[in-house]
Amino acid sequence: MIPRHHLPNRRRLARGEPGTEPTRAQLVSMILGTFRDMPGLVLHSVQAARLFGLRTRTCEVVLGDLTASGHLRQGADGQYAWAGDEVERRRSPQFAPPPRIITRGH
Repeated sequence: MIPRHHLPNRRRLARGEPGTEPTRAQLVSMILGTFRDMPGLVLHSVQAARLFGLRTRTCEVVLGDLTASGHLRQGADGQYAWAGDEVERRRSPQFAPPPRIITRGH
């Protein structure tokens, strides 16, 4: 058996360093997919960074952009939540409000 200290390090870079983060498209897909698949998920940016394995600043920038685009919403307490249902309602005619029926009064 080889002593543990003689084994090569499998990780070239430590987690959270710039070379280890996914591309922007991968980040957006991963974050939106997670919020979409976990209804009721609410996270602070630090929690989200830990969950997605990102640097806190990177996560804050992406979450801010997703909030500005309407995919996520940020509560008064600073937590982020999925707003996709609201986005889909605005885009899809099936979620359009019913037409108003105007009747002539008696």
